[in-house]
Amino acid sequence: MATVNGEKCAHPICSCVRQSGKYCSTECEAMEKTPDIDCLCGHVGCKGKTS
Repeated sequence: MATVNGEKCAHPICSCVRQSGKYCSTECEAMEKTPDIDCLCGHVGCKGKTS
């Protein structure tokens, strides 16, 4: 599997940088079908809040 460094997580609300794959966490991957809700990835620097 190829590693992707320095690219934004594919979840539109999440502000995290992913290290591999399409998402920064399994939480963001699970929210793929509901991209308009707050990010629940739990990473300290994430600014993924809609409110």
